[in-house]
Amino acid sequence: MTLVKWLLVAGIAVVLAIAVLIWEGRMLERIFAVGKVPAIDFATLKRADTPNQYLTCPNNLCTAYIDDLPTVYAAGVAEVRDAWEALMQREPRVVELRRDPDGLQIDYVQRSRLLRFPDLITIRFIALDEKRTTVAIYSRSIYGQGDMGVNKERIRAWVAQLNSILDLS
Repeated sequence: MTLVKWLLVAGIAVVLAIAVLIWEGRMLERIFAVGKVPAIDFATLKRADTPNQYLTCPNNLCTAYIDDLPTVYAAGVAEVRDAWEALMQREPRVVELRRDPDGLQIDYVQRSRLLRFPDLITIRFIALDEKRTTVAIYSRSIYGQGDMGVNKERIRAWVAQLNSILDLS
């Protein structure tokens, strides 16, 4: 076999191997593991110096830099949480990782479609009174420095969907 034919066969084999990894996904999910997910305390949250994160949080809860202030919903915590969970059921590649015993804070992972890079999303449901609720949401990439705005786009899209389901205060 000539060198050119050998290189062509080797190149095709590499491309096929990469395609199988991407298509299957599980191997990439093992390579890009989530690892131990730290519990987030929004009141003491310290953000990394990287742009691959996004935080929406009430001023009176978070001392870290806030990208956006959250919406206030004219609904109780249970109603907001139920609407959020219904939304998460429809989202691709989202898996719940942990839920506080009181059900007020939930951690998720969402993986990118092709390379299965994991992003962590933590939401806290905050009762302002019996009929008004807001949320704190922190979305961040586990790997890399940049995210091309994915965390910001994700949270803004999810909040927009939530806003279309629930009445605003």
